Amino acid sequence: MNQDRIESLQARAMASDGITPSGTKVTLKARHFVIAASAIGSPGLLLRSKLPDPYKRVGKRSFLHPVNASVAQMPHRVDPFYGAPQSIHSDEFNFRNGVEGDAGYKLEVPPLHPAMSAGVVPGHGDTQAQNMANLPWMQSIIALLRDGFHQDSPGGTVSLRDDGSPVLDYPLTDYLWKGLRNAFYTMAEIQFAAGADRVRLMHLDSAWYSSWADAKTAIDNFAMEPHRVRLFTAHQMGGCGMGSRPEESVVNGFGEHHHVSNLSVHDASVFPTSIGANPQLSVYAIAARNSTRLAQRLKAEQG
Repeated sequence: MNQDRIESLQARAMASDGITPSGTKVTLKARHFVIAASAIGSPGLLLRSKLPDPYKRVGKRSFLHPVNASVAQMPHRVDPFYGAPQSIHSDEFNFRNGVEGDAGYKLEVPPLHPAMSAGVVPGHGDTQAQNMANLPWMQSIIALLRDGFHQDSPGGTVSLRDDGSPVLDYPLTDYLWKGLRNAFYTMAEIQFAAGADRVRLMHLDSAWYSSWADAKTAIDNFAMEPHRVRLFTAHQMGGCGMGSRPEESVVNGFGEHHHVSNLSVHDASVFPTSIGANPQLSVYAIAARNSTRLAQRLKAEQG
């Protein structure tokens, strides 16, 4: 840093394997720097660089869309390993309760490819083999929990390990556990309404249930706690949240750093909440918008 600007970036070159640092140090100089290292990597880079963060906002409000799931055995072949993946979804329960109510969730129908399913379908050894033998008749629903819209859903925190690598701590609050239990109810009810012979929830204590009433009673009594509920995520967001007030955010609405004049962040880390949907297109859109504006601004300044 030189006053409020980045003067250079210190990097380490990688060896030919693309993994191991070669020991060669590289100094990069530019008029403007853009970070796009993901919702975990970007806060990590800012923290390692010890850039100005007077309100300690870097790494805060990291969101995941915590995901739970259920599987059903249907009376007819589904062949869930063919066709377009995740082509069916429902937002019926996403904002049904508004912002102040219970956590909402987006429902999606995922593909069940054999290798992926082996890590998801319950059971071990012979039990798992028997379950996997029914894969052509199996159907699954997943629920993406909409986190970050409620005071009891503040998200997680990215910090640094001793070696400088970033790590995310994401506590699951009672508010989120209630949302996950509600999602279990919804997914099981839908599958039985669709004619499922039996349904199993992705919970350590779940059996196969042959009726909606049995499944509901079981869900009522599930212990909602880590390592008993099988949770997933593929959507990391936040950690360098955007906003108009530096006291509450890291960058402004165009991804420009509040305290460093020639630094921008263009990735999912700028999301101030989760978005309740697969974020890929939103990441593309906001990066394209902000990069185009930045390029125009730099061209005008130069010109």
